[in-house]
Amino acid sequence: MREYRFKRGFKPTQERLEEMVARYFGEFEREGDVCIVKYKAIEEMRLWLDGKILKVESRTNPNVDDRTALETLKTYNRFLDELTGYTAKERKKHMMKDVESES
Repeated sequence: MREYRFKRGFKPTQERLEEMVARYFGEFEREGDVCIVKYKAIEEMRLWLDGKILKVESRTNPNVDDRTALETLKTYNRFLDELTGYTAKERKKHMMKDVESES
């Protein structure tokens, strides 16, 4: 499971999460407050908010072609950029910092 913080000014609301999921991945299912997405190389992705943290569990298909894998990754990164306000580079920096503080 991955956890993503939100930059100041980017509201972690259920309504906003659902709006962004629909914008980037199209149709999705809901189980309570959990959004369930199936998109290209993503067999299943579950997204939900825990306070001010976005939590994501995903399962991908490793047998897709390189082009599909790249398109999926780019779409996922654009989605996270717009939802959380942090770029992929900034998110990586946060994750590295979190790992260092745990050890």
